[in-house]
Amino acid sequence: MGNDNSRNIEDLESRLNKKFSTNPFQSDVFEELSYEIARQRKIIKMPWIPYKNFKDVRYINKDGYINYSARLKSKPKRIKDIKIVLKELINSEDMTQDELKLTAAEFEYSDEKNLTEILGVSQNPLTLNYVIVVDFLFSGNL
Repeated sequence: MGNDNSRNIEDLESRLNKKFSTNPFQSDVFEELSYEIARQRKIIKMPWIPYKNFKDVRYINKDGYINYSARLKSKPKRIKDIKIVLKELINSEDMTQDELKLTAAEFEYSDEKNLTEILGVSQNPLTLNYVIVVDFLFSGNL
């Protein structure tokens, strides 16, 4: 199913490029559609990261999310672990995977300064809440 979605998005992008590249007056529409295509692509490719891959998980604060700092264990071992922020979505245990991916993509794309890079999604095994995994370097305001 994921391949079909990717193919459909690539086909749409190709058709839009052909249509809008010849008419500069429609560039705003093209930019909006390009943005939406990029967002959909991000949703399709959003990886699941098992919670056991996090270490040194520490509570930071609560601001609509429960924020933790952590390290993402890297493979192979010779590469340094990645410093990350876990943004736990409160009362999210009943979300579907699609809703979770959409929420994560919207979180990233709502950042006007493009400072947020989502690495994937996970689930806290204690609370069963879902977690958005953010690269610490791109975490913006916690």
